[in-house]
Amino acid sequence: MTSTDHTVTRAWPACALGGWAAAWLAGRCSPDDVADTLAIFADHHTVDDHTDHPRIGNDGVLGLLSLLRGATAMSVRLPSAGDPHGLPPGPATSACFAAGEVLLVDDEIGKRAGPLALVPNLDADVCRWSVYRYAAPLPADPSAPVGEVEYQLRQSVSEAAALATRVGSRAGNPPADLRGSVRALTLRNQVDLPPHDDTRARRVIDSAAQIEAIVTVAGRGDVTFGATSNELHSGDGELRRLVSLARAARGAAVNRVISEYVPTIP
Repeated sequence: MTSTDHTVTRAWPACALGGWAAAWLAGRCSPDDVADTLAIFADHHTVDDHTDHPRIGNDGVLGLLSLLRGATAMSVRLPSAGDPHGLPPGPATSACFAAGEVLLVDDEIGKRAGPLALVPNLDADVCRWSVYRYAAPLPADPSAPVGEVEYQLRQSVSEAAALATRVGSRAGNPPADLRGSVRALTLRNQVDLPPHDDTRARRVIDSAAQIEAIVTVAGRGDVTFGATSNELHSGDGELRRLVSLARAARGAAVNRVISEYVPTIP
């Protein structure tokens, strides 16, 4: 596994679980590797099964692995306000919106109904995984493939860096403090994935983490983009665009890695 800084609270457990679980299903890593990855997020993991046929006594990491053992395909989606990523209304999707991510899992039952949805909720040293099943197959994820978003992401890194400079000058933050905040938040938003052959996926995930870190710092600095309402609205829209692009890029990159090991849900 990759080395990590355990002093930083990490984000995106569903993304990490998707990558490592896919590698495990393909025989490329052990259950202990999956467990070690999940330990980065919380000391304990619980499973709250909301499906019609809940599994009894399968809590913790072993419970998650038992849910995933029969997976025939999987993928992650990262919905946000105004961007449901093809997820239909309902309790499962409400949970997905609250978490900002979901690991979708197709299995034998899913061929007749819809996929399982594994939704994490981080609370102190516990990660609670809520499990739902959609009643029908889901519409295809409208997100662009990772190759299409990489160029946009490169452009946006420069835009975000310029934004960080503006935040530092207007908020009076010392450059060293600003860099430290961005560095810590970048680490928080990175996704640890199993060894894979796609160097583009790693670049995209790292760039997405950096952009989200800068936008977060900008929000904390109460940055303004101008004196008029039109300028303020335009600046706020730019922040939302950067975050939306970063999230779409992260999802596409994680699914690209998952596809090395198992089929991905369209």
